[in-house]
Amino acid sequence: MKRLVVAYDSSQQADAALDVAIALARSERAAIVACYAIDIAAEIGRVAAAFHYTPSSAVKMLREDARAILEAASSRAAAARFEIQTKLIDAPVVSGITSYVRRIGADMIVAGSHGRSGLPRLLLGSVAEGLMRRSGVPVLVVRTPARKAKR
Repeated sequence: MKRLVVAYDSSQQADAALDVAIALARSERAAIVACYAIDIAAEIGRVAAAFHYTPSSAVKMLREDARAILEAASSRAAAARFEIQTKLIDAPVVSGITSYVRRIGADMIVAGSHGRSGLPRLLLGSVAEGLMRRSGVPVLVVRTPARKAKR
């Protein structure tokens, strides 16, 4: 194994996936690319409507947020004394990451999962499941259960 791609969005699940990828990459002497995918064209309408931004300012805001998320991945890896690459992908998450994996010849994808089931999974979808269905390489899913509400 020479290159791992981590689907990263700065969530608790993505942090867990990155931690597992770092451990695996160390043992395999592999490189890691943390990817954050955002369909900027689709997001512009949502952000612009919600915050009254023009499309150009919405794109700028989305890219700045994406860079901050990828910087968080780099910082987390640096804290673990591991250097990674990052990649911002302007495409829907699943198709963008799987296309990028094919393009760079990555050996595996590592992704976090909330462990949702039933209606929450149906409504929110599952990036990890989409990656497993569409990827031509193995996908390691790191399950982090969603927090239960306090009583």
